[in-house]
Amino acid sequence: MIAGNRRQVLRFVEALTAGSFPDDLFAPDLTCWTTASGEMDTALYRAVPGMLKSIFPNGLAFHIDAIIVEADRAAAEVRSEGMFDGDQHYANQYVFIFSFTDDGRICSVAEHLNPLRVPEALASRMMAALPG
Repeated sequence: MIAGNRRQVLRFVEALTAGSFPDDLFAPDLTCWTTASGEMDTALYRAVPGMLKSIFPNGLAFHIDAIIVEADRAAAEVRSEGMFDGDQHYANQYVFIFSFTDDGRICSVAEHLNPLRVPEALASRMMAALPG
């Protein structure tokens, strides 16, 4: 269980960088929370990697600094770095908290980040790029 849940965290972070979450990563009843949005619609959260890919043409690279896994919960310290608008550098640090179903799918994710590092120009582009 612990090794499988650790692998799911790795898959989650790889998907953020790649621009799309795999269909089998999340449980159907996924719940999401973010620093920027609070409780978030799951369809909207699933669209985040694609939105990031559209804003960061060379990608927003996510790197794991640490993962802690215990039973059906995990925490990951993650950092990101990328360029937008051609020459605008962006970097942030995150803590993701995950819960898992018995079959190892992510059933909840809470994304904590430093909102002071998100410039207003980037925040408005991110909101405009999300569906709905």
